[in-house]
Amino acid sequence: MNDRITTLAPSHPPADREAVDRAVADALACLDGRPPQVIVVNDTFRSTDTSAVFKALARQTDCSAANVIAAAGTHQAPPDEQEHLEVKLRRAMTFAEFSWHDCRSADLKDIGARGGWRGHPWLTGDGGVLAVGSVEPHYFAGFTGAHKTATIGCASFDDIAANHASAVSSDSRPCRLAGNPVYNGIECMLAALEAVRPVAAVNLVQVAETIVGACGGEALPSLQQAGLIAMKAFVRRIDDPADAIVAEVTGTLSRNFYQAEKGVHNSERAVRDGGLIVLASPCPEGIGQESSQAVRQFVEMLTEARTHAQAVAIVKDRGYTLGDHKAVRLRHLTDPAGRNVRLTVVSAGLDAGVFNELGIGWARTVDDALADAGVDPARQSVYHLYDAGNLCLMLDDPSPTAPSEV
Repeated sequence: MNDRITTLAPSHPPADREAVDRAVADALACLDGRPPQVIVVNDTFRSTDTSAVFKALARQTDCSAANVIAAAGTHQAPPDEQEHLEVKLRRAMTFAEFSWHDCRSADLKDIGARGGWRGHPWLTGDGGVLAVGSVEPHYFAGFTGAHKTATIGCASFDDIAANHASAVSSDSRPCRLAGNPVYNGIECMLAALEAVRPVAAVNLVQVAETIVGACGGEALPSLQQAGLIAMKAFVRRIDDPADAIVAEVTGTLSRNFYQAEKGVHNSERAVRDGGLIVLASPCPEGIGQESSQAVRQFVEMLTEARTHAQAVAIVKDRGYTLGDHKAVRLRHLTDPAGRNVRLTVVSAGLDAGVFNELGIGWARTVDDALADAGVDPARQSVYHLYDAGNLCLMLDDPSPTAPSEV
């Protein structure tokens, strides 16, 4: 990598070894000190250290009667991956049953009053719910966290699709909650669940494998607290738009292009119109899971619509389908009639032919991608973002129109 490129990475403060115990205690206090009846956790598509939370729970209460839901949302994982998560969690704490959420199951139940949403049947029982999540910037939901784990992670496919349809809004952006329609929808889903049973949360802030903070209590207040920690860890600001951004996506999000392209959207507003974003990610699983309807829709949309106007027209004509939001946002970014940002992928798991069909560039190396676009780091501003699936590069805009953040 050229030494004239500015490199940025998440901050890595010392591990807060006592934070998890404090967060668990605060969460249990919301349940009047009683053990939760249901514990909702992230699936294997996020690197949340749920085991640390379970170990803290085991030190403070008896959860042997609790049922655990892996909040998979629309994600699909092979049986061995599901089993591995269950075994790992049972090593940390004794609990009763384990269920991997299926968003298309016929057993889903109404959550809350009429007009609410449908979710995992265990959410309709008695007793408290404890949601465990990790808080990072999310490119259209504002932040990830336990609030999202307990709702989108356990909802029906149709409810998830209805929520994500708002992801094409310009108000749906990383680190923004106020006025974000996706977050507002999640907030309403959470309120419907809280209306029928108590809900507590433990939110971790992790940099790689290190827990640098943890907040517990009610779901949304703990999100606000954890969001402040996450902003310090994952947000970097610049005064002027970059000529080029190299978004290097690692860890769990790097398993396929459908997940890795979050690294593009996290920081897309920090590159100038007509600039360049290079997505560097191994993507050993290729574009994404072939069995996923959302992935298939994403690919079909990019193949059919080469401009933002075409993508919007297709959605308007046939209605929104999960996966459309990713394609529409990419076309808004790359359309010559719009922002005209060049997107090039550097990935050992995918070749040029795949991206030619999708209207996306490809290069063997980052240096090749910069050279092909005519970007000279000696004369132009280029930022290399490590862990770009979590790190956000933002313009330091003091104007009243700047996005409102946590």
